[in-house]
Amino acid sequence: MMTPVHAGEAQPERAKDLRYGWALYEYHQGNAFEALTQLAVARERGGIEGHGDHPALVEGGLMLSWGMTREASRLFTQLLGADGTGSNLSPDVRNQAWFYLGKVFYLEGNQALARENLNRVDGEILAEADHDLFREWIYLRSRLVKMSARPDDEPELASLREQLDETDIWSLYLRYNSAVSALDAADGAAAEEALKKLIAILDESIDSVEPDAEREGLLGRARLSLAGLYLRDNQFEAALEVLGAMPLTGVFADQALFDYAVAAAGQGRPERALDALDTLANRELFLPWRQQVPFARAYVLEQMNAPQRALPAFKKAADHYEARIRELDNIRDRLNEENLMAQLEFSRDSDGILTDSYGRLRVQPLDSGMAEVLASETFQQALAELNELYRMQSFIAERQSRFESFRIMLETREQQRQIRIAETRRALETQQADQWQQLHEDFTDRISSALADEDAGFFMTSQQKALRDKLAEVEKTLADLPDDATTAGQRATYRRMRAYFDWWIADDYGINRWAAQKQLMQLDREMQSFQAQRQRVESLMADDARHAELARRIAASERELATLGTEVSDALGSARQTLLTQVDRMLAAQQQELNGYLLASRHAQARLADQLFRASQNAGAGDE
Repeated sequence: MMTPVHAGEAQPERAKDLRYGWALYEYHQGNAFEALTQLAVARERGGIEGHGDHPALVEGGLMLSWGMTREASRLFTQLLGADGTGSNLSPDVRNQAWFYLGKVFYLEGNQALARENLNRVDGEILAEADHDLFREWIYLRSRLVKMSARPDDEPELASLREQLDETDIWSLYLRYNSAVSALDAADGAAAEEALKKLIAILDESIDSVEPDAEREGLLGRARLSLAGLYLRDNQFEAALEVLGAMPLTGVFADQALFDYAVAAAGQGRPERALDALDTLANRELFLPWRQQVPFARAYVLEQMNAPQRALPAFKKAADHYEARIRELDNIRDRLNEENLMAQLEFSRDSDGILTDSYGRLRVQPLDSGMAEVLASETFQQALAELNELYRMQSFIAERQSRFESFRIMLETREQQRQIRIAETRRALETQQADQWQQLHEDFTDRISSALADEDAGFFMTSQQKALRDKLAEVEKTLADLPDDATTAGQRATYRRMRAYFDWWIADDYGINRWAAQKQLMQLDREMQSFQAQRQRVESLMADDARHAELARRIAASERELATLGTEVSDALGSARQTLLTQVDRMLAAQQQELNGYLLASRHAQARLADQLFRASQNAGAGDE
């Protein structure tokens, strides 16, 4: 697809190939599918000129963004050659190919091959060519070193981290991942230290005027993780301090409120816990994980020794769970693609549904119960696949509709052809080609016969024929005259003239014969050319190979498109079923969880009712 670029060649600063420019336009618009399509079309039409192997890097990166790791791996492996050294590539292209191939193996979980390819990258060249890739390269290498968990890798890890600024987002992600790894290793102290350091850096680096959403999200996640660590160790005061610094709005605000309620209850401050739960319960977006809030609120009231308030709270929670379970039953009974899509709001523009840089659809749930499943990566991938299949189906339908135009075009062309054939036949009839052919054959036969008989008179010139006719008139005139001396002299003169004429004809026989044969050969050539042209015209009128080839290609394309349409329809059915199965499984899990809360609420309701009844009975007995 790409012509090789050698190390000494300067890379073009703008697109030299229109097809590559088109692909780059779609790429920067976030239309990964269209960009991949343009690159594939360019490859089929002879490749992209003037950009070396850079289009392959773009295509591989697009494949990675779509999760096509195997296809990307094949492309980068092919680019680097059988030995994997990429010796025919420029250092810049070779570096990026190794980087992307290493990233492919990293995403596939093949740490050994990922580390091998990433270690081949020349950091200085990569940093000069693309500093963003260089920073990501440092991050990936650091993650691989951390995953190896070998003590002798610590110096390498420290060296890698030193190449990133402390406030670099990749460095911050490394700190957070280190904290998570420490938690997995049951090293709470190391995790706490890493999270505290991360929070301190983020607090200082976030611009209060124009905050970075990504950094704010990481800060919220870090605080939530640190609070969870404190809650696990029953350090409720420390957890409250961390959670109190989190805003009431944001991605993690709801989880922070719930954890705050848990910490407050654990610290013996049920009133503060109740305030947090009341705030959480009044939120418009009631996510599935927050179904525990009604039960938790009633439980806190019970812990506050307020059974009169706790009993109706448990009853309200039970009623809520029953209603929600019935609602989920109705949703599952009516679950189909149309109803599912009606619960989703897609961001659109004039070109269709918008996607992010990873090909995921920009969509928001209209039903809060869909938020959890919508947030899952598998659902996002299935939804994006379904959308792309529908786009492909629409594309195929649009192409199929064009075949009707092609058929009309072929019919019109055939009608015009028949009109031209009729005009040509009339022209051939006007030329009387058969009559001319017969005359040619007769003339040829006469010449052949004269040659066989050595008929010199047949080959006489026009002058000789005129003289022959004149002599014939003289002979006739002399025959009618009486015999006398004058007539005898005239007849003697005629005989001399006739003898000279016969000698002349005999003497010119060879010349006249060759002249006639030469004219016959010229006539033969012209007649052969005439007949060949006529046969060609007849052949074209009988069979239009170009028209037949065009019709064959259209029919073949129509069959291929129909086959592709069938495959897309089958894939659509499978993707549709996968999507609905995921939603149904999620709804079933929600129902199971709600049944547990319903049962606990009913038990608590019965327990409190019995407790209040016994208390009233004891109070009545005391009055007696």
